Amino acid sequence: MNVKREAVTGTRTGAVRTWRMASVASVALVAGLLSGPGSRAEEAPAPVVIAYACVLPPAASPEPSASDAGTDSGAGTGSGTGTASGAGAAAGAEKLRITVEIATSLPSAATVGKPIQPGPVRVEARLPYAELAPRFPTGTTGLSGDATLGVQVRQNDDTADATWSRLTAQTETPAAEAELRLGHSGEVPTITVGSPGDIELTAGGLTLTVTPTVDGAPADGSATTLTCGTSDPDAAGFARVGVPGDGSPSAPGSSASGAAPGDGGAGRDGISVAPGEDGPRGAETCPPEVPKGDLDLSQLPPPRPGTVLNPPFVLPGVPVCAYAVGLGTVRKLNGSMIINDPEREPALMNVRANMQSTTRREGPFYVRFDSLGALQLPDSRSTFLGFGFTPVTAAVEFETTPITISTGTIDVFPNAEPFAVVTFLQSLRLHDVKVNGTPLDVGPNCRTAKPFRVTLRGDFTSTTGRYINVLIGGLLTGTVDIPAFTGCGTNGEDVSPLFTASISGPGNLITMNQATVCSPGGVGMPGCPPAIPPLPGSKTP
Repeated sequence: MNVKREAVTGTRTGAVRTWRMASVASVALVAGLLSGPGSRAEEAPAPVVIAYACVLPPAASPEPSASDAGTDSGAGTGSGTGTASGAGAAAGAEKLRITVEIATSLPSAATVGKPIQPGPVRVEARLPYAELAPRFPTGTTGLSGDATLGVQVRQNDDTADATWSRLTAQTETPAAEAELRLGHSGEVPTITVGSPGDIELTAGGLTLTVTPTVDGAPADGSATTLTCGTSDPDAAGFARVGVPGDGSPSAPGSSASGAAPGDGGAGRDGISVAPGEDGPRGAETCPPEVPKGDLDLSQLPPPRPGTVLNPPFVLPGVPVCAYAVGLGTVRKLNGSMIINDPEREPALMNVRANMQSTTRREGPFYVRFDSLGALQLPDSRSTFLGFGFTPVTAAVEFETTPITISTGTIDVFPNAEPFAVVTFLQSLRLHDVKVNGTPLDVGPNCRTAKPFRVTLRGDFTSTTGRYINVLIGGLLTGTVDIPAFTGCGTNGEDVSPLFTASISGPGNLITMNQATVCSPGGVGMPGCPPAIPPLPGSKTP
């Protein structure tokens, strides 16, 4: 697929401007927070052990029982489900206390204005395996983990939030009564400060997804996601580095748990929580608006024959937000346009997460969580070769209805089928059209004759990029049928048939990548500021 910003077929305009996303660390892209080259770590402090309290979703019951109607409401396990702070408890989730050992490296001292790169990071979660083992299928021989850790960066009286995400782990299953240790590791974003003063890193919210493996492959539908908060936030500091007042390194700094920030100098410029000049920039937090509208459940996969569902169980819903970026391919033109361009000013999707759940009353297992989102996409500008030889440049305006996001699991291992379905209606309007560089006045109402349905689904056959749930995000794909165009042209000239012939039709692929959500209402929760993900298919190291 050839993708350009001004010309999306053939060679990219402007001296082959390579993807900036391909040249930085993949975690910095996913986090979308603190990027850029920086001083590598020089000192490795002793690991710090921090206590956490976690929300543990109810385990799936492999066979229906008489108590299902009273206990299944809000239950959720598996790759397609998840809970947020508050929502899980409302659905009857359990509480689990764990410990987490955090270790990283920092320079002996840092310099004002220069990015600081924490060294290799290890986040080892220690869990009682006996609490998790009943959730995993027979024959489980290994476990993999995916962790997202919220980190507060504090200097003097200022703080900023970072997200350390896509930290992964793998281990063999321990003995039934033994402690499960998942040592997550990965690269994390850099930190930049604008004035002197000690920098302290404090652990915040933690999301853990544990997936069993059977015969070396992930057991679909059997993952468990834990949402955790620190038991004692005052004892959650895990690293510290000094920034001398003259702007150059001096005496080595220390890294210690719970250390108080040092005295800062005057005229501070603040802590950088945005990417460097070459990276995408996003919002600091979620806007206050809450999505409104009705859920559209028409595109869901059906439960197994014989399944009788309970009425939907209404949950409080969790206000969150996330960036979702992607590509839309016009099959007739053999080219693509960028949707919600991450290198410009992408729009933020507001979500009311997990606002209701549905479970089975009897019959084969079924659980589903439904969320509602709202996203006002910015215009996309692209150039296609009309009829294979004439360059046609146009701006595309998107009109989108509320977005229904449903994730769940049908049946249990080995027949479990996790699903993620996102659906909404959309219309397109064309404006600022140029044909071979010459403006073509198409008028103010050149649009698709009717709205068309967009349905995107998660791919659970891949071990990377799968859509975990609305909180964690992932890749979604689908094809759409673009309707005929109408209202194109002025002064009695109707050019609608031209756009219908060159654009309209079935089989137009859409691929979107949703980042981990930002949850501003959850104290210390990971994901804020909201991360800007890379475009689907972008090369990352």
